[in-house]
Amino acid sequence: MLNGIASLSAVAALAVALSAPVPASAGERSARWETVNFEELKKLDEWRRASPTAFAKVSLDMNNDGLKDEATLVIDRGRHHSGLRVCLGRKEPKSPSNCHILVDDDLEDAYDVMGLNVRAPGCHLYNTMNDLVDAGGRICSRAQALEYYRVGSATSFFLYDQKTGRFNRYWDSD
Repeated sequence: MLNGIASLSAVAALAVALSAPVPASAGERSARWETVNFEELKKLDEWRRASPTAFAKVSLDMNNDGLKDEATLVIDRGRHHSGLRVCLGRKEPKSPSNCHILVDDDLEDAYDVMGLNVRAPGCHLYNTMNDLVDAGGRICSRAQALEYYRVGSATSFFLYDQKTGRFNRYWDSD
C-alpha cells in the first residue's frame, strides 16, 4: 500500500511541475488586444453599473513591488478572442509596458459575462491550481490577488509567484 501511495505522490508532484502557469516573461504582445468598452458593458448587466469600470478593470499590486499594476478585460482587434490582460506597474513612466495575457478565450464575447475584482493579501482556499485536478489546498500571499469571475458561476483568482516569475491561476469553485 505504501508503494502505491508513493507512486501517487510522485505522479501528483510531476503533474504540479508540468502544470501550465502563465510565465511573466511570456506575455503576448498587447498590441493585438484592446480594452473592452466599459459603458457598453454597463448596458448589458445591472451588476456592472455599481463600478465606474464595470468590473472590467482594476488596479492592484500583484507582484508586491509597491507599484500599481493594471488588470483589464480585453478583446483582440480581430474580434475573435477575448481575455484578461495584466500590465505590471513601472517605476519609469517612459519605460516599455510589461503586459501579459493571462486568459485567452476563443470566444469573442466571453468578456461580457466575466468580471474582475481585487482580493486582499491573505490566505485563500482553492480547489484546483492551473487546471490540475485534485490540486486543492490553501495559498497565502502578502500581495493582492486578481479575482476573475462569472456571476453565479466559476470563480478563480491569479497570484504572481515571485520565485518562479509566473502568474498562477487558482480555482476556488467547481
